Amino acid sequence: MNPKESSIKKLWDDSPALVKLALIGGAGYLAYRFGRSIYDEIQIRKRLKLYQQSGVNFNVNTGSGSGVTTSINLSSIAMEIYDALGLGSWYQVWEDEDRVINAVKQVPKVYIPDLERTYLQLYQRDLRQDLVAYLDGDEWNQISYLFT
Repeated sequence: MNPKESSIKKLWDDSPALVKLALIGGAGYLAYRFGRSIYDEIQIRKRLKLYQQSGVNFNVNTGSGSGVTTSINLSSIAMEIYDALGLGSWYQVWEDEDRVINAVKQVPKVYIPDLERTYLQLYQRDLRQDLVAYLDGDEWNQISYLFT
């Protein structure tokens, strides 16, 4: 047996039962959180496949009297918002507010209810509540007009 392994085994054997229990419990909790995040991501990807056809087409006025038809996929935008809010990560360390705002601004006001419905179907979460909870007042004010 290697001396390093021997010292680790001795340290483990000499540790109180409460310390061992805390270490095992902490490792178990981390394994659970990691596994749960993988499971949730798989479920989200499955739901996303169901809603891949959630594209909408709309006309953009080019100023010359004619319009250009543009299409957006509401599932992709909902996923972008969810990821930018950090809700898909098990450690939820950050939010990318600019990315969230830019994603929401891609959707014309008339399609915001469809975006909210798609977000709810994909994540079982309310889009407006998530935005209000994770964006500060100034950031929310940049996009709140779309939700009225």
